[in-house]
Amino acid sequence: MATSSKQYADTFIRWTRIVTLQLLNDWPADKWTFQRTPEDNHALWVMGHLAMTDAWLAGEIGITGVSVPESYHKLFGMGSKPGASATDYPSAAEVRGVFSECRGATLAWLESATPEQLSVSLKEKSGGFADDVLDAFLKMAWHEGWHCGQLGTLRRALGLKSIF
Repeated sequence: MATSSKQYADTFIRWTRIVTLQLLNDWPADKWTFQRTPEDNHALWVMGHLAMTDAWLAGEIGITGVSVPESYHKLFGMGSKPGASATDYPSAAEVRGVFSECRGATLAWLESATPEQLSVSLKEKSGGFADDVLDAFLKMAWHEGWHCGQLGTLRRALGLKSIF
């Protein structure tokens, strides 16, 4: 049986989150803001940024109940720069909770979305990021995968074992 585009997007975005969680699961508690260089995105920033991205997508689509604390916009939003001081950020537990809640809400919406809802154009609203809602979900999975590569590099620098 052929997989529908919606099923494919759902499977892809869920698998990407599984990989992200595997990369983060054994992260040392005192290394959430570890950076090899000041240009690196650290693990705490990645989680907050992915939560911000889910909240942004939800806003573009009109999904209700997906939000982040106001402070996250400056800390993790587009154009933000990760800093090495953990005291500048909410706790890893808080950020991880928001990270999980945002994805849970977007996935719940995707599960019940109709073909008509998935085909709504987002070209203008998303600034060219996505053609339509389905395309946005696929690009969200790619975006998270991009940040997984950054987490993988940080894991190696910390001497953590590969997840693969």
